[in-house]
Amino acid sequence: MAAEGSAAFDAVALDEAEKQFWRGLWDTACEDAVVDLGIDMVRFGQVAAAVVAEEAAEPALNFILGAGAPGAIGDGCLPAAVRWMERHDVDFRVSLTPGLPEQEAAEEWLRLHHYRLLDGPMKLLRDGSPPRFERPHGIDIYERVDPWEDEGFGDPLAESLGFESHKLVDGDEPLAYVAMHLHDEVAVLALASRLVPAGDGCGQRAVLHRCIEDAAAAGCTTIAVAEAGCAPAVSDRESLVEAGFEDAVRTFTWQPPARVPT
Repeated sequence: MAAEGSAAFDAVALDEAEKQFWRGLWDTACEDAVVDLGIDMVRFGQVAAAVVAEEAAEPALNFILGAGAPGAIGDGCLPAAVRWMERHDVDFRVSLTPGLPEQEAAEEWLRLHHYRLLDGPMKLLRDGSPPRFERPHGIDIYERVDPWEDEGFGDPLAESLGFESHKLVDGDEPLAYVAMHLHDEVAVLALASRLVPAGDGCGQRAVLHRCIEDAAAAGCTTIAVAEAGCAPAVSDRESLVEAGFEDAVRTFTWQPPARVPT
């Protein structure tokens, strides 16, 4: 489909790639974190539901993806995912990207069940062409091979389901981290960086250059930024825009009626 910007994307392919990205994220969490935090993610057909039970009040970590995917309403997958989420007693969001086959049916179902519609973040997309900017000099890129190397990226994002993970360092201090997953000509990445005023975004640009190169070499036609219901940090967003990412289409967040804490 055509996006609001000049980028174009296949909504179904992008939706599936994002679900694969998050599946990989949860799969790479260390076992202690999975148990202690109550991390789980399941599929109901083309609909995916994820929870972090110990973060029950955080919709960024408790969510449903694929609400408008094929079969989401027709095969009862969205209602099944909602019932599963409700058993965990968490505040969750249902993310809906325009252009999916059952988008309108999903919206009707959500309204019928008194979900609240909120504007979600703009989805940042880029085509799969090679980088059109120079890689900053003097910055080393290291591939992450051990999820226990450091704690700078939260629960480490490591290689899983095609994840590609690198870190940028300035001396002994990391500048930026990125994890990228490739699925059916779509690359989905997450970028995180350390605030270094004097660094002027060099770490972000260096690692984005590497990821865009790798995605182009793999034949990807779309590169997307994973979102957790909010826009990237300002400094990261600036680096992404400089790297050719555009506001392509607005996602929508639906939230159920407020739960009563037990």
